[in-house]
Amino acid sequence: MTLYRQTLLALRLLWREARSGELTLILLALILAVTATTAIALFSARLNLAMEANANDLLGADRRISSTTQLPDEWQTKAQNLDLKTARTMEFPSVVLHGDEMALAAIKAVDDGYPLRGRLAISPEMYGAGDPQLHGPQPGEAWAEARLLALLNVEVGDSVELGVSQLRISGVITEESDRGGNFYTLSPRLMVNWRDVENSSLLGPGSRINYRLLLAGSDDALNSLEQELVLEPNQKFESLDDGNQAMAGSLSRAKQYLGLSALLAVVLASVAVAICAQRYAQRHFDISALMRTFGLSQGQVLYIYTSQLFWIGTIATLVGAGLSLLLQAGLIEVLGDLLPDNLPAAPWSAWLLGLSSGLISLLGFALPHLMPLSRVSPLRVLRRDLVPVPLQGWFLAALALIALTFLLWLFTADVVLSLGMMGGGTLVVLLLLALLHLGIRLLRRRLQNIDLPLALRFAWQHLSRNSRQTAGQIIAFALTLIVMIVIGVVRNDLLADWQRSLPDDAPNVFAMNIQDYEREEFSFALDSAGLRAEPLYPMVPMRLVSINDVSVAELAIADDRAIDRDLISTTFNRLPDNNEIEEGDWSLMTSQTQQLSVEAKLAKRLGIKLNDVIEFRASGINFKATVSSLRTVDWGSMTPNFYMVFSADVLVALPTSYLTSFYIPVEKQTALTQLIREFPGVTLLDTRYLLGQIQMLLQRLTLAIELILAFVLVAAGLVTIAILISSTQERLREGAVLRTLGASSGRIRQAQMVEFSLLGGVAGLLALLGSEAICYGLYTALLDIPYGGLGWLWLWLLPATMLVLVALGTLLMRRAVTVAPLRVLRELD
Repeated sequence: MTLYRQTLLALRLLWREARSGELTLILLALILAVTATTAIALFSARLNLAMEANANDLLGADRRISSTTQLPDEWQTKAQNLDLKTARTMEFPSVVLHGDEMALAAIKAVDDGYPLRGRLAISPEMYGAGDPQLHGPQPGEAWAEARLLALLNVEVGDSVELGVSQLRISGVITEESDRGGNFYTLSPRLMVNWRDVENSSLLGPGSRINYRLLLAGSDDALNSLEQELVLEPNQKFESLDDGNQAMAGSLSRAKQYLGLSALLAVVLASVAVAICAQRYAQRHFDISALMRTFGLSQGQVLYIYTSQLFWIGTIATLVGAGLSLLLQAGLIEVLGDLLPDNLPAAPWSAWLLGLSSGLISLLGFALPHLMPLSRVSPLRVLRRDLVPVPLQGWFLAALALIALTFLLWLFTADVVLSLGMMGGGTLVVLLLLALLHLGIRLLRRRLQNIDLPLALRFAWQHLSRNSRQTAGQIIAFALTLIVMIVIGVVRNDLLADWQRSLPDDAPNVFAMNIQDYEREEFSFALDSAGLRAEPLYPMVPMRLVSINDVSVAELAIADDRAIDRDLISTTFNRLPDNNEIEEGDWSLMTSQTQQLSVEAKLAKRLGIKLNDVIEFRASGINFKATVSSLRTVDWGSMTPNFYMVFSADVLVALPTSYLTSFYIPVEKQTALTQLIREFPGVTLLDTRYLLGQIQMLLQRLTLAIELILAFVLVAAGLVTIAILISSTQERLREGAVLRTLGASSGRIRQAQMVEFSLLGGVAGLLALLGSEAICYGLYTALLDIPYGGLGWLWLWLLPATMLVLVALGTLLMRRAVTVAPLRVLRELD
């Protein structure tokens, strides 16, 4: 037979089998796998290209110098002498007022040289198209994002209060490529002129401000300036590689999470492909024997079935590619402002990466099960007991694991992580299979002399007859349920749970940057308004310099943010209620000088122990202190908390501002507005607004992840149906035999319902136990929050799982009780 005729025969057989359950499930599973992985591959590639192409835009310059203290004016002069273009910016959070309305904004003050690089677009009206700008706002004017205008209920042309300054809104920011991202920039942007901030009474000693000197010019001039300047520990010369690490890191983690979620869908879809391919191969032993009888060689038979896989894969690839474009567009639409503007087109390599998932699923999970079809003996036409020798189970498992590990590596680019996840997952599955197999065998021995009800006896005999297959089905059901339970529990609004756990009168406003001369007056204002506040804590930003005279650079502490940022430190005599001494003696803080108490988890990360001598630098002054205690801190208490607490003598010579928190009820909201107007230099952070912003951000990220998890849910359904279909033939044969021997249709249906109930019950119980263990580990080891258990899931998940399996199983096995036994047996034989 020519290759052309073999291909036509393969297509005819494929068309005839188009309505069979196995091929439909294989096609759906492949479409799902291709869609999920291609969408994530395209999304990640476009994001990477945008980050690389817009590196200058994200930085706002070719290089920049960042500092938490004001940069010397002569640095800008030196840069200009090297023919470098310069611009200055400062960013900080502050409350903006309009009448009785107020909102926390991310203030950005810019000088006349801004912007140097990137895009800044301003619209003259709300939600209008923006026009590119070559300068910042003029003195007395401000540009705001549309959401800030909506919060304040103002329009373009209205005035707002910032500190003691009145600023007219002259434009709406539609694009700001160097916006960056951190906790405070969750708030909407208000861009003002540099001179307006200098005259606003917002700047004071200890204020939390991020100063930047933006630089643009030749690499030689930039390198010369970098070598000439001597930076303090709190200052950093940033290049394109590290200019926007916070945003890049967050997006990278989001891509990894989405990628792993997509792979989870691929794994479940691949399992469904393997189960359906095995069932498809068993049903085609007779057809393969007939083809061998007609003179086809083993190679020709193998070509016919592999070409069918090729056409299935082609259809799945084309459909999946189209759907992946829609899914990718959905992800971009949902994430919106979190992504860079104008994402470029994805390269062909991203398409190949995504579309290869379908090919890998076919080669690793379907093809091994179809290969024995070429070895079917022609004598099977006469002797039905002749079946080809299947591939060894360990070989099939090895091929599947290699395929999955390869896919995992493609999406994580981490060999150790890929091998670790596959190795750990395989070990857990094998252990559960062994335990279930052993449990079924032991239970079979115990029940063999017990007179069970007829329906239960039929169901148990069918399950225990092939304990290995039963154990595999239970594990597949259980793992599918575990995936859905863990995802559902972890994605719950943990932030809302935390808020509910707080006392009703927990502080909801933080007051920062209170100057020493304002302490008494601010405390009096709080008392006059009837507001209960925490003590006023001195607040000093400082940098860690050395531990036991060994610099932090020499200690080679791996990627700890405590080294590369200011640590806000304080002093107090009485240990707060939300702090507990884990090790050491707190009394030394008042009885001796130059003492230090360190937060215990930070001390562990930095390798700090009792009696270590730690050196810090603050406001150009270096000083040392001895560690006398380690503290545990309740960071969720909504009261001021600190990593470093010093004895009072250490901070005497340092410029200090103060920090406190207080609770303000809804009926006293006007008191907060009065405080903002009375103390314009004090930064008042309303945590209710911040938590709302964080919730909005989490909701958008959750929605993006849910788009992918929907595919996980569909894949789980495909696995469930595939498992039930895999045992259809055996169950139909058993039902036909029982009806031939006199069993009624009702009795058989009852036995099937009991059997599926047992499968669902055991699988649900294992899923609950496994989910409890996994969630406990996630909450305690990663999320670091108390774990309250699965609660109501224990009450409704087991009956729900049993009902679903009974409904699906009864639907798929209805022919066992509705079709004549003789017809069923003839069709199966």
